[in-house]
Amino acid sequence: MFHFARAALITVFFLSLPLRAAEKPATTVVYLGATLIDTGTGTARPNVAIFTRDDRIVEIRSGEEVVARNGQQLVDIHGKFVIPGLVNSHVHTATVAVPALAKAYLRRELYSGVTTVRDMAGDVRLLSELKREAEFGEIPSPDIFYVALIAGPGFFVDPRTHDAARGRVAGQVPWMQAITAETNLPLAMAEARGTGATAVKIYGDLGASLVKNITAEAHRQHLLVWSHAAVFPALPSDIADAGVDVMSHACLLGYQMSNPPLLTNEDPTPVDAAKFLKPSPTMSALYQNMKQRGIVLDATLFPYEFKQSHSCTGKLSAYLAREAYQAGVLLSAGTDDDPIWDDPNSAIDVELTLLVDKVGMTAADALRSATVIGVRAAGQENEAGSIDVGKLANLVVLNKNPLESIANIRSVYMVIKRGVRYPRSSYKPATSNEMKQYAQ
Repeated sequence: MFHFARAALITVFFLSLPLRAAEKPATTVVYLGATLIDTGTGTARPNVAIFTRDDRIVEIRSGEEVVARNGQQLVDIHGKFVIPGLVNSHVHTATVAVPALAKAYLRRELYSGVTTVRDMAGDVRLLSELKREAEFGEIPSPDIFYVALIAGPGFFVDPRTHDAARGRVAGQVPWMQAITAETNLPLAMAEARGTGATAVKIYGDLGASLVKNITAEAHRQHLLVWSHAAVFPALPSDIADAGVDVMSHACLLGYQMSNPPLLTNEDPTPVDAAKFLKPSPTMSALYQNMKQRGIVLDATLFPYEFKQSHSCTGKLSAYLAREAYQAGVLLSAGTDDDPIWDDPNSAIDVELTLLVDKVGMTAADALRSATVIGVRAAGQENEAGSIDVGKLANLVVLNKNPLESIANIRSVYMVIKRGVRYPRSSYKPATSNEMKQYAQ
């Protein structure tokens, strides 16, 4: 009798609840009149109507004779240009887990046109929370795809790993694991996957055979593998031979020519620029290997151009990226910047300009790096990266044509992420008063 009464009470309770949003008739939004930029082909299609419902693109057709019907909302964007949401392929939002700082940075990225980021190592306890909030629109943020970092035990002297494992022991937590030849790799990869990570990041102090074994086991467990382009003693050719999905930092490709090769990630020896005064068969073979395997190069020109690195100058980093690009390697656009809150524009704008000015890309190819190739790097090519029916409604509306000049990427009028509109005019950067406690 007790059980029956309780069941009846529960039934009455649920019947009295309002309909969930998902059960209400969906509103179709029609973005009308803009020129659609196909970043896969570099072509422009004028006067297009893009129909979205909830978080998806449901129809694309000519804007001529489109009239709003019942249940449809027209958004007039005549004279504008629409591209897919951008991908920043290399960010660090939670090396030190400060929620307010991370959210200010992510908000800036979104309002700059970035709808997807690859976070390349940080405190997963914060990242998993931010990922959920971003996916459900609880915070203005790109969608986040993050890593669990793995490296040799010697790497975990790096203070950044201690910051990201604060309160625990770096190298002994699922998102920051020390790996040796004796490690139970199936267990280690299962623990990494259990953090909600999209990929494992191979960082440093690992040999070629271990990199290969880690990559094979990660792929077996449906994890992507994102690696530094050299992790010492494993060389770039060893990383490529292992079949990783993405290699980060064009600069590090230069260590393929080191003689003697570096043995540890902590070795401060720079890439020898003198070895790149003329084309090298060794480097050509590396690029061809990467191209044939479909490995994406996350070039990250920005930090080498504007910060001092012991490995490369900005000039050498750009030279190596240009060689890879000319050889047909796929390049994505990542900034590897700190979570800056006081610059109103994403550094992705600068990275794209460097790809054009220093690497020699066309504006169309630079846009492709930050969309089509960017989502491939993040493992999200079936969900985003192009304006196609069935994909997420992740769009950037620009005032100026980015095919005419890549600088026009900064003319953001509106960002649509998962169907939600974020007008650039509504962007409110964090203030110094709000962020002063995090200024250090």
